[in-house]
Amino acid sequence: MTALQTLEALLELPLPDDALALLRWELFWYQAVPQQHAEDAKRETLPLKLALGDFANLLAQIPGCRETDDGDLVIPLAGSPRQPDHIVFSPRARPYFPAGASVEKNSMVVAKTTSLADALLLAQLSARYPQLAFQVEGSFDQANVEDLSAGFRRWVFRGIILGRRPSAGLRLLDRLKLLELFLPEVTAGRGLMQNRFHAYDIYEHLLRSLDAAYDLKEPVRWAALLHDIGKVPTRVEMPNGEATFHNHEMFSARMVVPIMKRLGVPIAIGQKVKFLVRNHMFHYTSEWTDRAVRRFVRKVPLEELQDLISLRLADRKGSGKKTAFPKALQQLIDHIEEVVAKEKEFKIRDLAIDGYVLMDMGIPPSRQMGDMLRYLHAEVVAGRVANEAEALKELVRRKLAEQS
Repeated sequence: MTALQTLEALLELPLPDDALALLRWELFWYQAVPQQHAEDAKRETLPLKLALGDFANLLAQIPGCRETDDGDLVIPLAGSPRQPDHIVFSPRARPYFPAGASVEKNSMVVAKTTSLADALLLAQLSARYPQLAFQVEGSFDQANVEDLSAGFRRWVFRGIILGRRPSAGLRLLDRLKLLELFLPEVTAGRGLMQNRFHAYDIYEHLLRSLDAAYDLKEPVRWAALLHDIGKVPTRVEMPNGEATFHNHEMFSARMVVPIMKRLGVPIAIGQKVKFLVRNHMFHYTSEWTDRAVRRFVRKVPLEELQDLISLRLADRKGSGKKTAFPKALQQLIDHIEEVVAKEKEFKIRDLAIDGYVLMDMGIPPSRQMGDMLRYLHAEVVAGRVANEAEALKELVRRKLAEQS
C-alpha cells in the first residue's frame, strides 16, 4: 500500500477524534500540496506518534503493521520521499491537543486556555501542520514556566524545531507573547538591521534560516536558528547605516549552551550545535594551500563538514539575497576531495622496506639511497613488482649488480 492508501485506511477506523484530525492533516502532506506549501513539503518531519488505546486489533489489520518490543505498533507509509515513512501507535504517546481546543477541518479554536503547556502544544502543531489556521482567545499564564518538566520542554521544542515549517510554531509563540520566555536571545534581534548582504533584521533572518534547513538533523536545525544570536551583543552600527558583528560566531557559540539547558536538549546535541555555530563563518579562497585544507579538515572533520555546509546554505537562503550554491563552497569541496585523493596515493613511505633496510644492504644515506627508494616506488606503482619486502630486496640486489 502507498502512504496515501495507508492513511486513508486509518481514517476509516473508529479512532478518537483527535487522532482522526491529526491523520487528516498528515494526509495533506502525502498529496500534491499547493504551491504555497511547496517549500514545506521538502522538509522532513518526525513520525507521528499517537495513543494506542484499545485499537490494537484494528490497527493490526493494516498491511505492514508490526509490533515492537516496547509494545508499540508501527504502520509503514511507503513511497513518500521527504515525509515520515511510518506512524507509531504507542501506550506512551503524549497528547498533541491542548485542553478545550475545538477543530473544524483545517482550523483550530482555543477559547479559554491558560496553561503555558497548552500554548507550547499549539506551537508544536503549527510547526508540524503549517496549513492550519489557529484562533487563540484569552491569555496564557507565564508564571508556570518552572512547572514544565525538562522532558516536556524537550519533546515540544524538538517537535517545533523538526517541524515542516518550524518558524510557524515560533511565530505563534511570539504572537502569544511567549517566545521571549524561552528564546529571548532570538527575539532580541527584532528590529536590528544588518548590512547590504541581508534583507532582514536579525530576528527574521534567524527564523528564515531555520526554515531553510531542509535536513532532518536536529543539530543543524538548532544551529540555523541560533548561529547569529551573537550579533546582538556584538553589533556596531557604522556611519553609513550598516552594522558590523566582529567575532559574533564566538559569542553565539557561548550563548548556545544555556539555551540548550533551558529547553531540555541533550548535552551531546548541544555540543554539536555549539560546534556548528562556532565554525559557520569559515571563508574559503583559491589561495588556500593543500596544507591549509588539511588544517581545516582537522578542525572540521569530514563527517561534520556536510552539516556545516547545510548550515551555510540555510544561512545564505535566510539572508533573502542569494540562494544559489556558493562557488567557494564547491571549490572547497573539490579541494578537499583532491587532497584526500592525494593522501590515498601510494607513497615512498608506504614501501615494504625503508632506508634502514637499504643501509643493511650496503647503501649509505645519500643521493643513491633516495634514487633507489624512488626507483622502487615507481616499480610498485607501475605494477612491475609487488610491495613485499623480499621482492623489493631482490630488485635492489639486481639494480646494484647492474650498477657495479
